[in-house]
Amino acid sequence: SDRLDEAHHGYEQVLRSDPRNADALLGLAVIASQRGNGERAQALYLQVLESDPGNVTAQAALINMRGQSSAARSESRLKTLIAKQPDSAALFFALGNLYAGQSRWSEAQQAYFQSYSLEPGNADHVFNVAVSLDHLRQKKLAAQYYRMALTAAETSPSAFDKNAAAQRILDLQQ
Repeated sequence: SDRLDEAHHGYEQVLRSDPRNADALLGLAVIASQRGNGERAQALYLQVLESDPGNVTAQAALINMRGQSSAARSESRLKTLIAKQPDSAALFFALGNLYAGQSRWSEAQQAYFQSYSLEPGNADHVFNVAVSLDHLRQKKLAAQYYRMALTAAETSPSAFDKNAAAQRILDLQQ
């Protein structure tokens, strides 16, 4: 709901009673990232991994944050993690982000679709399928997925710009 200050306060309260609570640490990391504080986000993700080294959400986020500087290594690491945890939507989402950052849209679309199929209610996963289809010039399908993302965003948190998605649907219909 874009109430980041309230969320931040809530997560801080949880950490006062449970300093290693992974959900609260992950929430604060996402907030830090959305506010442009990448160093703080990375530190929080690392804190999660200290207590839970297998936390795929934190692993994927760190790989995603660091990925563009060492793309080949990040891609290899993500694929290794996916082989061990093929039901992790977060890992496929991170792999899609890595491919999108390299304009490898066909591969990004496949990874995003896999993340969407694992978490069909996640509006951001649906949105990224739409973006990848858009880049692949599949206008009808892209518009359909943009609409699905907007619908999903009505009932679940999302990070994408809903106004931009709605405008893109209009642009694609012309």
